[in-house]
Order: sequence, then C-alpha cells, then structure tokens
Amino acid sequence: MAVARHHLTIHEKNQLRVYHRERPDLTQEQLREWVHAHFGKWIGRSTIGKIASQPEEVCANPTAKRIQSGRYPEMEAELYAFVMSKDDEESLHSEQAIMSEGLLWTKANEILMRTRGPTQSVSLGWVQRFKKRHGLHRSQKAGKNVEMAQDLGLETITETVPVTFDDSSSVGEKRRLEVDEPDLSLIAPSKKAAVAPKTTPGRKQFVSADDILLLTQVLITKPWAYPQLMDGWQEVCEQLREHSAFNLEKTAGACQARMLLLLDHLRAGNVAALRKSGTSEEYERKRELLVEVQAKQTAFEEFQDDLRKRRGDPALPSTVTQHEAAVAKVGRVAAAIAVKEATGEADLDGQRRLELLEMKMERELAEQRRYADEQVRQLERLQRAQLEAQQSQHAQLLATIQQQQATMLDLIKSVAAQSKKD
Repeated sequence: MAVARHHLTIHEKNQLRVYHRERPDLTQEQLREWVHAHFGKWIGRSTIGKIASQPEEVCANPTAKRIQSGRYPEMEAELYAFVMSKDDEESLHSEQAIMSEGLLWTKANEILMRTRGPTQSVSLGWVQRFKKRHGLHRSQKAGKNVEMAQDLGLETITETVPVTFDDSSSVGEKRRLEVDEPDLSLIAPSKKAAVAPKTTPGRKQFVSADDILLLTQVLITKPWAYPQLMDGWQEVCEQLREHSAFNLEKTAGACQARMLLLLDHLRAGNVAALRKSGTSEEYERKRELLVEVQAKQTAFEEFQDDLRKRRGDPALPSTVTQHEAAVAKVGRVAAAIAVKEATGEADLDGQRRLELLEMKMERELAEQRRYADEQVRQLERLQRAQLEAQQSQHAQLLATIQQQQATMLDLIKSVAAQSKKD
C-alpha cells in the first residue's frame, strides 16, 4: 500500500530551521519525530536534512508549500499584504471576504504604477493566477473551511468526557443524550465523505430565466459606464450572486460573454437560440431586455465618440473583424434550421452545428476583445511616448534659453567692466 506523501509549508519549514539552529546536535531522526509531533506529518530523513541546511525562506504567503516568484515579486508581496489587511477587517472565511478580481486588478496596477512607472501593467488572467497561487479562490477557501471543520470535530471528540450508563439505562436514553449533547455536534466525517458539500445545483449553463436576471441587472448597473469595464461586470456578478433565484457560479467574464453572445444572436436574427430552454413569455421578455440593453449601450458609445471628437482625442481602433462574419454565419445556419423546423426536416446535426458555431463565436469574441484591449494599450503607450517627447523638447528648449540668457548676462557684465576701465 502506497504511503501518502506529506509536504511542509514555508512557515513550517522555517520553524524547523529555527528549532535545528537552536539544537544543532539533534539527529535527522529526532528532527523527523519533532516535525511529526508538531505538524502531524512524516517527512523523509533526507528531506529533513535538506530543509534544515537551507536558509529561511521569505514568502508573501507562508501557508504555501513552495515559493513561486512571478514577474513582479515586490508588487505581489505588497498586494498579498493588502489582501490580508482586508481579510483582518472583514470575516476571514466568509464569501464576502474574497476580494473581487476587478479590485485586485486595480490595486495591482496602482502598485505597479507607483513602483515601476506607467509602462507596466497586469491583466485579469494574472489576477486569477495570483488568487490561485495564494489560495484566495472561492473553491480553495471552501476546502480550507471543510478542513477546519474536520479538525474542530476531531478536537471536540478528543475533549468530550464519555458518558457512562448503568445497566438500568435504556438504549433510547443513551441515544437521546448523544443527540442532545452539544459537544458532539461536530463529528468528523469519514474519509469517503470528506469532500466539500455542494451548495448549488449541478447546472452550469444559462437558461432563459438566468438570462432575464442577467439582462435586468445589466440595465440596473450599466457596466459600460464604469471607468474600468471589468469593474462594472464584477458588480453585476456580485449582485447576481446575492439573488436567490440565480443559482449559477459565474465569473464577471462569463456574464459579459453571455450578454455579448445574446446580443449577437439578436443582431443575427437567431430566434432558435434565443428561444431555446425557455417559454414563449420568457423569450419575449428576453428580447425586450436585449433591445433595451443594445439601445442604451449604443447610445453611450455614441456619446463617448462625440465627446472624444470634441476633445480632439484620436479615435479608438475598430474591432470589425471576422467575429461579425461569424455572427452572420450563425444567423444563416439558424435561418436554415428554422426553415427545416417549419417543414419538419430538422435534425440533430443542424442543432449540433449551430452549437459548435456558437462556441466558435464565443472564442472569436474573446480573441477580439483581447486584440481590442491590446490596441488600446498600444495607443495609450504611443500617447505617453509623444507626451514624454514633447516634455523633453520643452526641457531642452528651456535649457537653451537659460544658457543664452546666462551668456548675454556675462557679455553685459564684461562690457560694463570694460567701459569702467576706459
């Protein structure tokens, strides 16, 4: 039977090094037994010797088992300290204590702006990897909570004083006392049951009712009006999670992609996809909400374009690419399927082809968003470079003028001195 491998965290390794430094005469076997007594882990003797001989490690997350240095270790350490300070202010193990990706992204870029200048920035993908690296994901915190509950249950069983009964006690009385005993309310589950319980249904896909809730919240929040677009979508996502009828665990990016997909179906006239998994009343309501969202978003974009033209700012690069061609293609396939349904010739292949085209369109839409973001960043970098060049030219011109003034002043002084001599 294979023996489970144990790994010490960075904090536990440092404790072992301190203990070994204070008692250098201990053998590896004695250190191994000390580790098991304090941490409940059996580590190999060679591993114990290797850990004890290395210097102490400094990591932003001491509960990690190894150091993973990213591109910006100083910024990452400061960001982790910021997260820990927020966790101290709020509840450590509640879902509300898990900071949003938009807030972490904004704080990370603020730190980079302060430490490395405006040329460095991180993406939302980096924020997701940061949360996974430091155990800040919702699933990771849920796993820690389950482990804490199990540990608490084991401690409760250890500290409970056993109740003894004489022969006259009935079995029913024993059971009643066991149920009423408050210290036995946290019984450690068996190994087969030691998994995090699912608090939400297994459904992972949007249905018409979810689409209606999403579109209603989008109209209330208006994420397109936020300075940072993903901050708006993060607010939409958090509001949906608080809604009792919304039982999906979706991220801000997933909610944004779903709304854009629905808008694409509306533009392409894809009635079959919009009507899918819902009643006729839900379809009509969804269509009304989509038309209203499209109108408000278009009006906001036109207002921003007009404001940009008045200020003389350069126009943003156009994102009209093969994504719109994919939208049109989905519309043609949907129309063909609708015709087949009307004539009774619909088949599963057509539905499958439509679903594949929808998935392809989602991927292309995500790629186009990344390309548009990159174009915007390049435009911002170009503007900063032009501004720095203008400032450099102004500084050089100012230095030249000051030098000429100094030369003229020296000339005037020399002429004045010469006239006095004469």
